[in-house]
Amino acid sequence: MHWVAYSRLWTSRLAVLKLDIRKRMPYVGSENLGKYGPFERIDGILHYGVDPSDAHNTNIVDIDLASRDPSGLVRFSGDFTLIAPTKRTPRSLLLEVPNRGNRLSFRMFNRANMAAILRDPCSVGDGFIFRHGFALLSVGWQFDAMGMNIQVPEATINGNPLKGGVICRIQPSRKSRSLFVGQLGSTAYRLNEGTSQARLYEQIHLNAPRVEVDPSSWSIGRIEAGTMETSEEHICSQEGFSAGKIYTLVYDASGAPVVGLGLLALRDAGSYFRSSNYPGRTSPPPSVIAFGASQTGRVLRHLLYEGLYESEDGEFVFDGVMPHIAGAQRGDFNHRFAQPSSMGVPACGQMFPFASRTTTDPLTGWREGLFRDKQRVPKVFQTNTSWEYWRGDAALGHVSTSGDADIEPAPQERLYLFAGTHHINAVVPVSDTLVHTGDRVRYPMNTVSYTPLIRAALLNMLEWIEGSSIPPSSQIPRIADGTLVSRKAVLSKFENVSGLDRLPDVDALPHLSVIDLGLLASQGVCNFPARETQPYPALVCDVGDDVNEVAGIRLPDLTVPLGFHTGWNLRHEDSGGADQLATFAGFSIFDRTMVSRRAKPKYIEQVRISVDELVDQRFVLKEDRWLLQRTAQFRHELATINAI
Repeated sequence: MHWVAYSRLWTSRLAVLKLDIRKRMPYVGSENLGKYGPFERIDGILHYGVDPSDAHNTNIVDIDLASRDPSGLVRFSGDFTLIAPTKRTPRSLLLEVPNRGNRLSFRMFNRANMAAILRDPCSVGDGFIFRHGFALLSVGWQFDAMGMNIQVPEATINGNPLKGGVICRIQPSRKSRSLFVGQLGSTAYRLNEGTSQARLYEQIHLNAPRVEVDPSSWSIGRIEAGTMETSEEHICSQEGFSAGKIYTLVYDASGAPVVGLGLLALRDAGSYFRSSNYPGRTSPPPSVIAFGASQTGRVLRHLLYEGLYESEDGEFVFDGVMPHIAGAQRGDFNHRFAQPSSMGVPACGQMFPFASRTTTDPLTGWREGLFRDKQRVPKVFQTNTSWEYWRGDAALGHVSTSGDADIEPAPQERLYLFAGTHHINAVVPVSDTLVHTGDRVRYPMNTVSYTPLIRAALLNMLEWIEGSSIPPSSQIPRIADGTLVSRKAVLSKFENVSGLDRLPDVDALPHLSVIDLGLLASQGVCNFPARETQPYPALVCDVGDDVNEVAGIRLPDLTVPLGFHTGWNLRHEDSGGADQLATFAGFSIFDRTMVSRRAKPKYIEQVRISVDELVDQRFVLKEDRWLLQRTAQFRHELATINAI
């Protein structure tokens, strides 16, 4: 296929107006990736132009206030990376949504280790994605990301920048005189001269009263070596901020980028790369599957809610959508002064609806669903770990907001709980320290790997799209069979468990609530902080006599247990808030009695039987049998050494 080295200009109805190729090279490590190899890597920039008056775009907040080119289009541009086979048409295109600028799939599916990722963010790992015939497209969508990102215009009125409220939540893990106000790594809106009316609140936990901090006791800037310094990204206090307390900063910012254009970038990139404009050396892929995890799983839920799986010309862009570890939330992706990296701060993305089917919320009287009764919706897999349930929201994806009735998944979706796992996947060797923050947690972190399950889910989705098979039915805890219960009920079963000396404060556990963001919230203009009223139910999977979860997809760690594995952990006492849940982490504790009951040869055989059942049920791939069986041998040694 003919291609131009640096730039390519298309005449098309597509919203991608131009593709700039910055680099094109053989993909390192792809020579031996089966019948689809070798692959090449293409890095570049996509230039978009969208009609702000088109019905497919008008849901984007403030798009009507963005500048337009002479033809009336709103222009923006963003990064992309394509890894594609050079000799054979890809079986499908996997469009991954980078998490805060970071590519996900190489670690999530290909098992590339962190050392390799640090050397090359596109490290091939074991090549799983590519061996199975996928081309992989990473698309920049977040305007304030440090890695892959997007450049979007600001909204203005009569040429003047907009001003409005921004909210940040910080929970320091050590006493400090200065706090960085960015949300999980980025500062979307600087503290500047427009922030003189900023307000700071503190709470001892999320459900405690919010108390305003005396304005005279803190200021904008930071204190280094006892000296006050100017900073647009910090607040400071001579008295210091307490470890474990939750601080909420509300301030006015100036200059509102049209954040929701990032959602259009995902849609329009998918449309472009499945068209005849596909820049690979083969024919374009016949289908597109969108994948996102955590923050970007919530992005995909938001994209579904806004109906942005259809292009401007009404063509279906995504055949499958896979939001992973997103719970039942959306996020800060399409309102004025939105902060895409924010997590859990009540805003538009934490509002009803939560489930895909249309239901009525008895607390508000609203009637809606994530799919909004659309007749044409992509096939959807929603996969969660136990942590998203313990966070207080995942169950709302399949239970009524009154908490007393199951909501059956829609025909075109599957919901799966990866039982006994946690958000950050397996932590091995045993550790109580979070790598991404350096903070400690109270108990050794969860060692169960859900990698075999998410790999099988990806291929099950592809075969469903191809029409060769129907995926396994949803596997979730339910009200009807008694496996979906309150967190208090489950915690009562941990009260006498050996190795646990502290449990969470039930009153401090997080949950979603009915929130009031002001009269203009429906237009994407929010008043912060949100006024929270009635709480929504926060339900989790029940546990059995061995305090392992009884529903969902259960790996051998749970069916042939050597200990117990949870989706919750506690903050370490050195970090403050020791009765509160740690962010992202669960724990594993190996039990000496359980280990002594299972001699290694017998244990390995029991694991083999459990794995074979998972393969027969299509929750694990045949090729990953060896992975689980090899892991079992290592796990027995790990348990023997670490058992309590």
